[in-house]
Parts: sequence; structure tokens; C-alpha cells
Amino acid sequence: MTPAGSQVLALHHSRHGGERLRELVAAAPLARLAGLETALEVFERKAVQLQPEILLVEYTADQAGLTDLLERLRRSVPRGAVVAWSPSKEPEDILKAMRLGVREYLVEPAATQAFNDAVLRLARLSQAGGQPVGKLIAVLGVKGGVGVSHLVVNLAWSLSQALGLRVALADLDLGGGDLATLLDQEPSRDLSDVAGEFDRLDAVLMDSLLAEIAPGLRLLAAPSDPVEAEGVGPEHLGRALDHLLDSHQVVILDLGSRLDELTLAALDRADQVVMVVEPSVVGLKSARRLQHLFERLGVPAAKLALVVNRDGAKGGVARAEIERVVGRPALAYLPNDSQAVMEAGNAGRPVVQDWPRSKWTKAVAALAKHLGNGHQGRP
Repeated sequence: MTPAGSQVLALHHSRHGGERLRELVAAAPLARLAGLETALEVFERKAVQLQPEILLVEYTADQAGLTDLLERLRRSVPRGAVVAWSPSKEPEDILKAMRLGVREYLVEPAATQAFNDAVLRLARLSQAGGQPVGKLIAVLGVKGGVGVSHLVVNLAWSLSQALGLRVALADLDLGGGDLATLLDQEPSRDLSDVAGEFDRLDAVLMDSLLAEIAPGLRLLAAPSDPVEAEGVGPEHLGRALDHLLDSHQVVILDLGSRLDELTLAALDRADQVVMVVEPSVVGLKSARRLQHLFERLGVPAAKLALVVNRDGAKGGVARAEIERVVGRPALAYLPNDSQAVMEAGNAGRPVVQDWPRSKWTKAVAALAKHLGNGHQGRP
């Protein structure tokens, strides 16, 4: 980042788009417009020459030449974050943009704030030597019912209580998140408050939205009201994650099993994506389909980790067959221990807390140690 702020090179193809891109940069105090171009070849030449921190483009999925341009810029301007401003909210257009390496996808009416958040995030990364304060781990089930929520609760407990890290849990399963119930909590604030108080959301307010579970472990619960949940968008999640990563060493996201606009934004931000599968034919088919989707989205293979839950269940698929079908080795196999998981869940307590000697606890503890590698515990 330059002393005057993040350098932004913009590309537009319509008069309104050019005006809007200029307005976005002007409204971001830490951004400086280095050029506003309409010709692809001129934009590319200046991008290679200037190596700006941000490449801001007016994006339409069918614009001639834009796809090839963005592919080339990924190689020639490796440190430039591509931010797309678009009138389309269609999931297909968002997916295509992400496959092309777009880091932020801005739509109205929240484009101004979302762009400013992106600039601030890049500034923080620059000041931290390119490294965020916290590590973001997203946990996603290949289908419903594979035990994602139980896993994230116990991972968070192990990371915070056994390893001494500052950990935040965020429940992004907006269709029916269970983390609060599994932790015997009835929080008065939740993720919907991020959207409801977005205009004044700062570190202090963000802190007040978190429920204290144990020393070093806090929870941002899923909205209890389905109607309010519909008001939570990627821009709200992005701001919340910025604050959580600034104040915690590890942030764990429960994504459930749905792939929507919010989930895609979380996957893009995550440092590690844990894909949870059960040893069944249906589960493996879902895992293979999800992995193919990740490949189309351009998610790096090194970012993905396969975790097999309920390993050894009667009639389950063998380990060798699981890895052959999915096409990657598993990072962890969590043994089938339905009694411990059910009893702990009913009691609103983590398995690793109530059943410390179980094989499932030991496997989760080992997984937590691997995921938390490189972080020192709380002083």
C-alpha cells in the first residue's frame, strides 16, 4: 500500500459504470484512483506497469474479452485484488466471477460500504506483512446430517481450552443453526444484529454480539428469526469477519451444507476449508460433486481438507475406497461414537469436555492441534 492509500485502477464499459466506480473510490478514504479506463488493452497495460493493490472492474458475465483479461491479470498482477462491481445478483454470475479470481463482488445498494471494507481489509493485511491476525477455518458438510455442528463445537473447545487460543465460532447455517443449542446458550444477540446495526458496526459493538462460552471461546449465533436471516448478506459477513479476525487467533465457521451467496463469500475468505463426509455411498457421491464444484471455482487444492466422520460405522465404506472415490487422502478419520456425541449434545456440552477419554475426543483433539498449528496460546 502506498503512503497515500491503496492504489486502484478501474475499468468500465458504460457511462453509469464509470461514474459509479469513481464514486466508490472517492468514498473510500484509504483508496486512491490511479486511472479509470474503458479500453481493455489500455487497462491491462497500465495494470502491468503500476501493479496496483486493487483492480476495480465493471463486471458483466458476457462481456467480450473480460474473461481472458482477468485470467492474464492473475499472472501478471499477482498482488492485485480484483473487485467486481455488477448489477447482477444471480448466483451463476457470482460463481463465474469467483472462478475468474474475483475477490470481492459488489452489488447495490451496499456497494459503497463493501468496497470500503475491502480497502480496509487490504490495508490491514499490508500492515501485518501480508498476514491476517487470525486464521479462518470454514467447515462444510457435503450433505446434511454428517455432524458438522458437533465437529465445529468440539474443534473450538479443543483449540480454546486445550491449546489456549482465542477462538470465535460463527454459525452461518442460517436455515437452522444449532451451535447455540449444542452449547446450552440462549443468546440475546446474533448474526442478524450485524445487518441490523451495520452502519455503526465497530469492534466494540461486534464484541457485544458475541456470547461468552468459556475463557477464550465466544459464539456469534445464527439468527433465531428466519425473516431476519434473509437480511444477512456477504457485505455484513465480510465486516463481521474483519472484526473477528482482528481479535481472535482462530475463527471457525459452521457453513452447514448449503451453497449460497453467503457460503461462497465465506469460502473465498477462508484459509482452510474442512469438507466433512460420512462413509456412505450417498456421502461419497456428494463429496465428489462438491469437490468438482470447488475445482470449477478455482479453490486451491491445498486449501481443502477432507474429514471423515463416523468412521468404522457398521456397513460403512472402507477408508481406501473413500479416498479413491473422493480423490484425496483424508486429513482425519473420526471414529463412530454416536452415544457420546448424542449424550453430550443433549446436555449442551462438548464431547471433548464430558468424554475426554473417548476415541472420538482424541481424534478431534489431534485434528484441532493440526488446524491450530503455528499459533501460540493465550498469554
